[in-house]
Amino acid sequence: MNEQQIEQLLAREAARRRADDSAHLSRLGADLTADLPSWARRRRILSTFLAAALLLGVSAAYSALLPDRRAEGLVACNLKGQEEAVMHCANNLLT
Repeated sequence: MNEQQIEQLLAREAARRRADDSAHLSRLGADLTADLPSWARRRRILSTFLAAALLLGVSAAYSALLPDRRAEGLVACNLKGQEEAVMHCANNLLT
């Protein structure tokens, strides 16, 4: 074998090994990511449920910490532009 034949043999062997490596990596990538869409869907659903639960939990805890609001009495003498009538009405309510 001369030098040129040896270089061709090495080039062919290198090309064959690159093709084998590329095919192996392609198969390995397909195997490792086969479950990726369903995993991503499960993660998205779980994060949505956790966010909703956190939102509801925080709002429920906040509302539990707020003081009780009792219904304030309705103002019966709210007459716009009639201050004297309002004062008379308020006087009647307070006495």
